[in-house]
Amino acid sequence: MAFEQVKLLAPLYLLLLSISFIPITIFHLVTTLQFRKLTSWPAFQHAWFGRFWSWFGPRSVERGAEAVEPLLKQARGVVLDIGPGSGQWLSHLAASKNPNVTKVYGVEPNHEHHAALYRAISRAGLEGIYEVLGVGVENLERCGIQKSSVDTIVTVQVLCSVPGSQSVVKELYPYLKPGGRWLVYEHIRTPYVRHFVGVWQSKAALTLFHVTH
Repeated sequence: MAFEQVKLLAPLYLLLLSISFIPITIFHLVTTLQFRKLTSWPAFQHAWFGRFWSWFGPRSVERGAEAVEPLLKQARGVVLDIGPGSGQWLSHLAASKNPNVTKVYGVEPNHEHHAALYRAISRAGLEGIYEVLGVGVENLERCGIQKSSVDTIVTVQVLCSVPGSQSVVKELYPYLKPGGRWLVYEHIRTPYVRHFVGVWQSKAALTLFHVTH
């Protein structure tokens, strides 16, 4: 149990690490004359997280690769890739690793990630197949995505970090075709709910979603 408790301190380390990127973000916004992002908290949050994740995202791949890589091999047909960030998992949707994928829509509302995401698309040879949608899931129909038109939805450590995650699930579910798949890789609840690990995890709002169709 002690080992599990130590592992659950990882979110605290991640939080402290992300905080260290605040002065870096401020310096970047000042030197690039993006002063409006300094006067809007939501805009600053996007800029801050964009810079942090462009550094941390690729470094997080090794830790989850054993579970995520075989999961993404199950993707097929038209794919909704929710919250791809800097595109650290994107190469596993390329034809060289998964020839069953025909089209991917990367739903990434934080435009600060888009530059890194487009670079990842180019590296994976997914031009013309991977399309970036800079909107939230509530606006997918406005982008031409129809309900019951998607073969696969992919959420890799996204649902545990978005506000109103259960609402996001309900919003996305109707886009799956009958027989479609939702591939989920998320944090799970600890069995030690009566110890400090359970309290910590509850405050961090870590939830496992079981999705079938």
